Amino acid sequence: MSIVDIRLYNRLTKSLEYEVVFERRFMEFFYGTRLGIWICEHLLKKLWFSRCYGRVKRHANSKESIVSFIEQYGIDTGEILRPLEEFANFNEFFIRELVDGARPIDNTPGHLISPADGRIIHYPITNRTVIPVKGAYFDIAVLLGDAALAAQYNGGDCFITRLAPTDYHRYGYIDSGRHDQHSRINGFLHSVSPYALQRNLRVFTENQRELCVLHTDNFGTVAQIDVGAMVVGRVVQHKPEGGRFERGEQKGYFEFGGSTVILLFEPGIVVPDQDILHYSRDGIETIVKYGSKIGQLA
Repeated sequence: MSIVDIRLYNRLTKSLEYEVVFERRFMEFFYGTRLGIWICEHLLKKLWFSRCYGRVKRHANSKESIVSFIEQYGIDTGEILRPLEEFANFNEFFIRELVDGARPIDNTPGHLISPADGRIIHYPITNRTVIPVKGAYFDIAVLLGDAALAAQYNGGDCFITRLAPTDYHRYGYIDSGRHDQHSRINGFLHSVSPYALQRNLRVFTENQRELCVLHTDNFGTVAQIDVGAMVVGRVVQHKPEGGRFERGEQKGYFEFGGSTVILLFEPGIVVPDQDILHYSRDGIETIVKYGSKIGQLA
């Protein structure tokens, strides 16, 4: 199949741009050729492959690739909390923390904030399904592994935030509230590269993921699904057993690789920002930052 460039809406410049795809040649081979697709299906999506790759990125020798990665993808080193020489390996750099104030949190109670840096898209939930403009639908009962819980979100809203490997990979809570323990849903580890999504893979319902039901103070009962992806070593939750949380507080992080955060809202709770709504209708993601406004209470 042919691979097409990925258009994104940039809120800062108020213009459309094309995504700089991580390891583009690699992705074009594995998602644009018959041999590559066969290898993905029979090898790369397996958990053991990602775990092995994760160990490589935690080896001391991987530290040598940090500077070239920064230069190639234009990472803002002024935001990074620790000096580069203190990172023992590439994975430590990948899960880097940022200096205070690097991601301002919108604290207006009625404003919905982004859970992560990434590319966000909104879909309505109809008949318990999410139907992307250019992709295969997926059933939220399968996504959640719970038909009764899925019924709560029928007629509601789905926000998908896709994190590329070049993004800041810590993610947070969208509001204050409490939650119970996370539940893990086992699966494969497909890539969440836009090239993989072009192939209509049901990656969100097939990938390993962790579900957490957030009882928020302002947005009702929200289902958050943190989805692992190819070469993600681990999904780390700071409160795996549950507890109280605050708006903008860090919820966890993804180790090396691209990943996704999915939010499901009950009907009539939230209205997406107009730019996100507009571009989502055309299947175009909007670039967002952790803690920035993406919608508001209905």
